[in-house]
Amino acid sequence: MRINLILLLFLTVGVKSVYAQKELDKQLVQGFVFERDTEGNLLALPGAHIYIPKEKKGAVTNTQGAFNVAIGQPYPHTIIASFVGYKSDTVQVRKAKTIQFILTPSILNEIEVNDRQKSNAKSLLKTKNIEWISEAELQKAACCNLSESFETNPSVDVNFTDAITGAKQIQMLGLDGVYTQILSENMPLLRGLSASYGLNYIPGSWIESIQIAKGTGSVVNGFESLSGQINVELFKPGTADKLFWNTYVSSTGTIENNFVASTPIKNNWKSALLGHYAYQGRSVDQNKDGFADDPEMNRLTLLNRWEYKGFDNRHILFGVRYLNENKVTGQISPVVSQGEFQNPYEVLMNTQQAEFHSKTGFIFDKPGTSLGILSSLRYHNQETLFGNSMYTGLQHSFYVNAIFQSNFGSKNSAYKVGLSYYADNYKENLNEIEFVRNDRTTGAFTELTLNRGEKFTSIVGVRADYSKLWGMWYSPRIHLRYNPIETIVMRASVGKANRQANILAENISYFFSSRSLEMGEYLDLDPEIAWNYGCNFTANFSIATKETTLNFDLYQTDFQSQVVVDVEQGDKIKIYNLDGRSYATSLQIDATIEPAEGWELKFAQKWNETKTTYNGDGSTNTLYMPFVSKHRSLAQVSYAAWQNKWDVNLTLQNIGPSRVPAKGEQGAYWSPNFNLLSGQFTRRFKKFDWYIGIENALSYTQENPIRSVDNPFSDDFDAAMIWGPVMGRKMYSGIRIKFND
Repeated sequence: MRINLILLLFLTVGVKSVYAQKELDKQLVQGFVFERDTEGNLLALPGAHIYIPKEKKGAVTNTQGAFNVAIGQPYPHTIIASFVGYKSDTVQVRKAKTIQFILTPSILNEIEVNDRQKSNAKSLLKTKNIEWISEAELQKAACCNLSESFETNPSVDVNFTDAITGAKQIQMLGLDGVYTQILSENMPLLRGLSASYGLNYIPGSWIESIQIAKGTGSVVNGFESLSGQINVELFKPGTADKLFWNTYVSSTGTIENNFVASTPIKNNWKSALLGHYAYQGRSVDQNKDGFADDPEMNRLTLLNRWEYKGFDNRHILFGVRYLNENKVTGQISPVVSQGEFQNPYEVLMNTQQAEFHSKTGFIFDKPGTSLGILSSLRYHNQETLFGNSMYTGLQHSFYVNAIFQSNFGSKNSAYKVGLSYYADNYKENLNEIEFVRNDRTTGAFTELTLNRGEKFTSIVGVRADYSKLWGMWYSPRIHLRYNPIETIVMRASVGKANRQANILAENISYFFSSRSLEMGEYLDLDPEIAWNYGCNFTANFSIATKETTLNFDLYQTDFQSQVVVDVEQGDKIKIYNLDGRSYATSLQIDATIEPAEGWELKFAQKWNETKTTYNGDGSTNTLYMPFVSKHRSLAQVSYAAWQNKWDVNLTLQNIGPSRVPAKGEQGAYWSPNFNLLSGQFTRRFKKFDWYIGIENALSYTQENPIRSVDNPFSDDFDAAMIWGPVMGRKMYSGIRIKFND
């Protein structure tokens, strides 16, 4: 009897085990693989590979990006999604559910067997005119900060701020960088008081990629994109190297150390620590005029980031950043007048920043449906002494943006809706005159994407924002894309944008002069409003089996309202609202050619016409905006040896004339044409790269960049009329070390 019971028990357990196994065999792991376009829409990725290590089996996604894999073992399971040219993604799944993967491009050259990374990429599939700058392009110039990241790129011009601080600024579509919306992972990066020098505070070695969008931007990202958007993607815990170290030294005495370290934390968390330290122990006076061309400097920047990708289709990313910079510059030679030593013209600059940012994403079971919440809290404190004048600026800002996106049940349509909120508190002092501005701006937006087959796409968006100080304004924007054939794309866009000028912080370089400041009531100046119109033509084709890209851009920005900074009055700076016309027209033609294995040639030509009506002296004059080159050219040649063991690149730029305003007895004039040549050689080893390079190899400099350099406290002193380099030839070298084992 006992034996029968035991046999019956074994039979029952066996049957149940077989039945359970069969039930497991019937289970399916299913989901979708997408990519996200620049507007945030989810696009199916057919042909993506799915692999489940525990089962030792996988699948390939269909035309809708869908997959399913039968499993025979119980949960949890690790699921890996991969696609050529995209970064792989891994999720942990504890129970049966629909999984969504969103892969991001790695910007790899899929043709070359040596897996050499493409430096730039222009997509034919994106509705907006977007250019990607990869890590490989950033390393061509060993860029130390964000402003130097564009020195090998024809779309963004790098200019010089003044003859004292050594800082650089950018221009886009013929307009100053303040008219370009600078984002970090689609959150505001440079707003308010950091607009002038903030580009110098983002280390180049922290940057994973940069996206440049010309013309009007997406309403999702805000109302401030007058001439374009630049979005910076920093290394995240999930994409950063286990350990990366970069040491850089220059012939002027600059030493920089950068590191990125990442590590997994339990419960699907990862963390990364990014550090940057720059030191210049002495002032460099290369042109021997008694003023420093490259200032003494001490800068420390730290960023700690945390990332979570769990079982519940949540993605969390947050971080804390801190910066402290001190600069000492100005006159470095003793000043003697009538046999007595005089106080030198000193410039002391101290900047502190602290920031908290977070991104939380919720992905729902319905394909293409998600909710994202982005927020940041920022502190900026700046103190600048220049001669006998003093400027201080304090900013507290809070930002939050909630975005919901989905579709109408068809892959041919998608929509986004959302709310945003800005809280900005500014307190500035110029020579004990206080300027205070506190603003609260609430916005709502919607954006609709429609696909008419594979050839035509339209994006229509509108947002409404209400400011406590300036009331309500609207920002409509339209983007159109047409693919007549697979290798050609044509785009058009039109949109309206608004911004509040930060008058003092954005024009601080003009304070390095004897000019007096004249402006009306700070808050009586209207915000800046502009329409931007643009069109683009891009074609990819092959010459002798080698890839070639031809690109044509034409954009115009028309101001309805503008804060005019008038430096045409000689000894004054007058600031007032536009009374007349102001516009910027930019035409660019560029081509990228790969004539042979490992070779890449890049050519670009750009023409700018940027004019503004000035009436600060009571008359009406429409003049070219100062310091905007009428034309610029770029030619670049790059060669990467087999298996990318070493590479070399040379970049030649021709900078056309720009108008220089009058000062003192000297009338306005046009600067001459000049050339800038740079180059770099990189040798790659198994664990590290060694590079050596040269900037401004022709050693061209602006002659006498500082007016009245011997008497900086006179009425004729001016160090802000800069149209060319102040520093001559500079050599540099460095080592990049990576550990991922």
